Parts: sequence; C-alpha cells; structure tokens
Amino acid sequence: MHSPQNYPTSVTELPSLALTLDILLNRQEKDWGCFQVVKEEEFYSLYIPTLDSFKLYKNPKSENFKGYWRNYRSNILPDIKNSEEKPDVFLRNRSKQVEEKKKNQTLLRKQRIIDVKYRFNPCPEMYRLNQMIAKSIRDRIASNITFDPAIEVMPLVVATEVEE
Repeated sequence: MHSPQNYPTSVTELPSLALTLDILLNRQEKDWGCFQVVKEEEFYSLYIPTLDSFKLYKNPKSENFKGYWRNYRSNILPDIKNSEEKPDVFLRNRSKQVEEKKKNQTLLRKQRIIDVKYRFNPCPEMYRLNQMIAKSIRDRIASNITFDPAIEVMPLVVATEVEE
C-alpha cells in the first residue's frame, strides 16, 4: 500500500502553497485561488480544500507565533492563554553559555537558541504543512535576527519536531 505522502497530488507539492504560506506569515489576506488566508479576530487562517484550517497567531509585539489546526467548519478559535490547548507550531526560546577561548583566557558568552517546534499529525499533509510552516518561520526569524557580537554568540534558529 502506498503512503499518501507519495501521491503527486499531495498538498505539499503544489507550487502556489509557498506563496500562500508567505502571505499567511505576513498576516495578509488572500481570497483567490485554491489556498486562501482569512483574518479571523487576532488569527490568520489558512484554508486548504479537504483539510482542516490552520489558525496562526502572531504576537504583535514580537516574532512569536502559535499555530493550531481546527475543523474548518468550527467557528471556535484557539484560546492562546489556555495552557491546556497545545499549539501545533510554536516557538521555544532559551539561552546557553558558550565558552570562547582567546589566547590565555576563556570568555563566557551567551547564545540565544530559538527553536520553532512543530507537532506530529497523523494526517500526512497536515504533518508536512506543520514542517513547512515551522521552516518558513525559522527562515524568517534567522534572516531578521540581530545580536551584539561583543556580548553574545550568533543566535541559533532551528525547526524541530516536538518530542512527547
């Protein structure tokens, strides 16, 4: 039996999807074509035929994203303040001390680690979309990140699957 991921009509192999994901991350609406993005309160929702809708929240004060899959027929939006409601795509920030040896001394400098996490989904298209959205967010953050080389090491921005 073939995996649904291998079919040429898989949602993730359609070229206009990358454009739509970019529009979603830019928090803009798109009401034409197969893939659509609609603003719903503080969320931007991605609608793809035959799949649930993906609700993306971006904190207006930072580059912090949370994304949730919801039944496309449901009008109930995710509650971002409810810790019981686990997002399918989210950011985890941490930092570590890095030793840097220069001549006769060892300097400790901070390195920020920004991990864009995505969850496994039993639907192969939704799982692949989680990966694509996480990698798009990772690339966006990596291209815009700033740091002070005098006190910190270049931040590390990665996209990884949640281990539960």
